[in-house]
Amino acid sequence: MHSHLAQAARRVPSQPRGERRVAQLLQAAAAVIAAVGYEAATMSAIAERARAPIGSLYQFFPNKQAITHALRTEYGRDYEQRLTALESEARELSLQKLVDRLIDSSIDFVESHPAFLSLLDAPSVTRSPESLRNTLRERLAACFAALQPRISKAKALRLAAVTLQLLKGLNQLYAESPRAEARQYVREYKNILYSWLTAPLEQAHRGAAQ
Repeated sequence: MHSHLAQAARRVPSQPRGERRVAQLLQAAAAVIAAVGYEAATMSAIAERARAPIGSLYQFFPNKQAITHALRTEYGRDYEQRLTALESEARELSLQKLVDRLIDSSIDFVESHPAFLSLLDAPSVTRSPESLRNTLRERLAACFAALQPRISKAKALRLAAVTLQLLKGLNQLYAESPRAEARQYVREYKNILYSWLTAPLEQAHRGAAQ
């Protein structure tokens, strides 16, 4: 991790009170960033939103990049939980149902995390840890493997990587569009993702059967 994030939390909370304070600060950061964007957000505004002394904020996060990194990591873990839940159901789902659940869950994620899209403009150094991003890809690959057990791990991971990028594009388009138009984009993306995944999953089935 870059040096200015090496101590992303100067003081790691060890008591429930400290954990609650960190959660409060992250919630305030999300609200400020959602309202004004990443660039305009300031540590002072975050502390004010949290109704916390600025010194208390700096005890846990040395700068805006550090609190943004923590927030993006929290969001990544939330999304991982969604993929884990989907993985547990995937074996019983058709491909169409899997695609529907995946896209609907992603849209719900965006709507329940108002700061998410603004965070996409934050510096790359504030991204969630690579290990977490790899976990997200592995979780989604496991969904494909549950649906089609004969697919190779490498192929499932490639499909997962591309799918996550497609979802990122949908999320941005959805958030920037009027509601009625946004719902049409969701339907289009469901059709695209279903059509694109059908061929490699069927190919994996045929190849293993030969």
